[in-house]
Amino acid sequence: MTIHLKLKHGHSAVLISAYAPTLLADDDEKEAFYESLSTTIQSVPYKHRLFILGNFNARVGHDTAAWPKILGHHSVGNENSNGTLLLQNCSQHELAVTNGFFQQANKYKSTWQHPRSKQWHTLDYVECVLLIVRSMATSRASWSASSLLHLSRKKTSGD
Repeated sequence: MTIHLKLKHGHSAVLISAYAPTLLADDDEKEAFYESLSTTIQSVPYKHRLFILGNFNARVGHDTAAWPKILGHHSVGNENSNGTLLLQNCSQHELAVTNGFFQQANKYKSTWQHPRSKQWHTLDYVECVLLIVRSMATSRASWSASSLLHLSRKKTSGD
């Protein structure tokens, strides 16, 4: 679902509600989700602010050597296959996962507890262009399964 909002001073925002397939979903379903998301992101004019509300059911890990412009040095956990898909999508659209760019207590970094192992994991992420990360302030809000993901991207020649 996509909502277009008119803001002050002639600005606009686009809100996208998205829920990624779980780890157990078929690869075709995951591929279709990311193709649809990419198409939606590309359809939003550059001058509009883009927000995605949802849960990516992904663990992006903390491998900043593999994903240097996408993950920050405060990322946690281990990457899973859904995390790889999310990171590839971020790379394609020149986005950064901002959760790991800010130092904060570990109890504020996780968003979901595994029912059997009782281990805490981060499944919800905030993404934006790396330049915006430097001007963002981290909040200690408790992220839910439907957290707000702020996405912006660099201007392309077609915008």
